Amino acid sequence: MISGHGDDSHQYSQTILADFSSNVWFGGTAPQLINHLQKNLHLAGNYPEPDAANLCRKMAGSHDVNPNQVLAFNGSVEAFYTIALAFRESVSSILYPAFSEYGDACRLHNHQLHFFRKEEWGNVLKSGTDLFWIGNPNNPDGHVFSFQKIEQWLKKDPKTVFVIDEAYAAFIPEFQSAIPLTKTYPNLIVIRSLTKCCAIPGLRLGYAITSARLADRLRKFQQPWSVNALAQEAGKFIFDHPHQFLHDTSQIRQLSCDFQKAVSQFLIFRVIPSKAPFFLIEMQSGTAKELKEFLILNHRILIRDASNFHGLNEQYFRVCTRDEKDNQLLISGLFEWNLNSLR
Repeated sequence: MISGHGDDSHQYSQTILADFSSNVWFGGTAPQLINHLQKNLHLAGNYPEPDAANLCRKMAGSHDVNPNQVLAFNGSVEAFYTIALAFRESVSSILYPAFSEYGDACRLHNHQLHFFRKEEWGNVLKSGTDLFWIGNPNNPDGHVFSFQKIEQWLKKDPKTVFVIDEAYAAFIPEFQSAIPLTKTYPNLIVIRSLTKCCAIPGLRLGYAITSARLADRLRKFQQPWSVNALAQEAGKFIFDHPHQFLHDTSQIRQLSCDFQKAVSQFLIFRVIPSKAPFFLIEMQSGTAKELKEFLILNHRILIRDASNFHGLNEQYFRVCTRDEKDNQLLISGLFEWNLNSLR
């Protein structure tokens, strides 16, 4: 799905004051990283490592796994499409609502698709699926599955490959990654993204950690030079200076809780509680498309129309928490919409 994602401000002539449609860290790209990349622009004149091997070694060291368990990708989306290609014409199950690219990647490579609500996860394990795709934290509803639950799944269904998307892990207090389980369970692939937590969506950088056997399988289907030289350099800087990219997850959680509570004061909006900085809202009247256009035109604010997520309809939109000042801009816009709806 090329269109319909967040951050589609390029489609509008208005200058956007606050973008709530994207789940990228609102603090922006670290100045230290920008400065480092400016000093290394000359790298654009040479081919990068075709497999980003040096970057993968740094990633492996950060997560205490072997380098042969790690693959770097041009964003986590490339990882999804590579996995779907490596398991072409398999049976895939997806818990919904979910990031659309899981399904799109599977459709492109002729998977037989089954969708289950998160409450129906037990039915997935009974269905004889080849791949089980899970967002954790899940986009768009912010649901978090426990480490213990994921390990339970891995033990119970060793023939199924579990693809765990941890793109938003850095924003969740005390989040337990499934990455350590790759040392024990050969049926696990964990996907990480630096796009969101490091605010580098334009560079495109993600990675996968899995068993050595599954990593070998994926490498056979990965395009060479998919991670450009500047993206590789950015990744090396990030893993060499991890302290510069840590977030105050408790503060983010509090901002999100306050934001969710503020939106909930309007009876026209039903907030679906989320543990992540982003959350879903169901409108009791009107459509997300109408609200999106209203906020852009009158407040220069961008939200995410969530109607194209599987299992959701035109009443759903998603927002991502920003700082208090920006959050209040959206509250004011929603207040005005609410008043208009009562007239």
